[in-house]
Amino acid sequence: MLIELIRAATVTDIVVSERMKVYEASFRYEIKNAPEYSYFLNILNFISQRDKIGITLQDETERVYDFSTGGERDYKEFIKNTLEDEIIDAKIRIDKKVINNHFSIYAFDEFTKDVLSLPVEEVMVAFSNLLKQSSNYLVFDVYSPITTFATKTMFFVPDGNGTVNSEFNRVKRMEECREVSYFYNFDIYEVLPDDFKITINYENNPLTEVFQKIMVLLSISFIATSSTINGSQLKGIINGQRTMEYCCDINALPDNNILYSIYNWIYTGGNPIDKAIIVRNVISLHCKYIPITEVDEKVMASIQSNYNLYLKENVKAYLELKNRVAEFISDTVSKTGEYATGLLDKFKSNIIAIFGFLFTVILANIVSNQPLDNLFTKEITILVECVLLGSFVYLIVCYFQSRYETKKVWDSYEQLKFNYKDILTDEDLLEAFDNDKMIEKMKKSIHKSEIIYLSMWIIFLIGSIIVVEYLSLCPTYSKILNALQRISELILNFSIEH
Repeated sequence: MLIELIRAATVTDIVVSERMKVYEASFRYEIKNAPEYSYFLNILNFISQRDKIGITLQDETERVYDFSTGGERDYKEFIKNTLEDEIIDAKIRIDKKVINNHFSIYAFDEFTKDVLSLPVEEVMVAFSNLLKQSSNYLVFDVYSPITTFATKTMFFVPDGNGTVNSEFNRVKRMEECREVSYFYNFDIYEVLPDDFKITINYENNPLTEVFQKIMVLLSISFIATSSTINGSQLKGIINGQRTMEYCCDINALPDNNILYSIYNWIYTGGNPIDKAIIVRNVISLHCKYIPITEVDEKVMASIQSNYNLYLKENVKAYLELKNRVAEFISDTVSKTGEYATGLLDKFKSNIIAIFGFLFTVILANIVSNQPLDNLFTKEITILVECVLLGSFVYLIVCYFQSRYETKKVWDSYEQLKFNYKDILTDEDLLEAFDNDKMIEKMKKSIHKSEIIYLSMWIIFLIGSIIVVEYLSLCPTYSKILNALQRISELILNFSIEH
């Protein structure tokens, strides 16, 4: 330990102090007892590399030697030029830093003495400044005799004790606290009750009392709807079945672990917002005639009972919700199935209409005593082909109508999912809508049906035109070919002339 290295020489008037980020030591020695340079080198090497150390010597004539700027030769020269009866004043200063979640303590007794001399709110600020420089936890490497103790996020261990394992997610907990409760001073006192919840302790730990006090203070702050620290007073409001205001003297807070249990219950598992509402309802009624610092096991039991009732109601509502979703999906599948078969029904109706028209033409020919071999005259051919063209236009209209109707169903399906997004979690949505498996399957089925029905319709139209043209006395395709031939001749003649 550092104090032993200092005492390794013949020195007097040793004074040691350690604040949160600074260690200081001073001592004196007669020039005849001046230690070797290696004495100071051992002190320099003992200090952690993450910290900055400065050692200065001053004689009675106020000559100063700084170890950070001079070497062994300069030190010997300084001693040589000092009178034999002079006293040397030596000062050591260590500026400590947080690096890789580790921080140094060189004199634990002096460190705790300084912490206990501060008001509670200043202790919170001091630890807050350290924790802001770490990710999820902070290890205090203690370079003096100590029995290991720890909170959920801070570990006080002998130097070289190895790594620690912290499963507590401090960053996530802080985000949840900001969402659920408004702690006005959170930017200044950026600490959690868990930072001071001692999980490993030893008898007569000097920090136990102040840590317990801060834990209770912060537990109340994050249970309340809103809170603020004003001087030595903690003030806040709890909005529950009734609005309750409270004011606590920070220095007189009792040791009440139930408050931490309530806080921890809110932010562990489930929805913290819903759980906080239940807690505030119960506490606002229970603390009508007693202060919030006196909540007991009965309050905790009442909170859990109310939460169990809340869960039963939520389960019932959740099952009803899933049933409604299932009914909607079933209706959607039924409707889309009807739209798919609707295209086939329109195709069948179209075929009946065309054959009905042809039957009428044949019947008219029979009545007029005209021979059937002259059935498809020029006029009838044009008329039939116009009917087939109309059938093709009808095909296009039916197709786009079917696409429009199915699109409306898909849109309503997506809108339903969007509406339930704020009610159900992502996992619940996936489960309730079966990860969209049914709707994707229906989309593929409808697409396949459309291709089959459209192909049948187009093949029918092409076949009908071929048959009509074949039976016609004045086929249209020959006129089209003649017209194309005349157009090509005109283009050829025009190109020759020019």
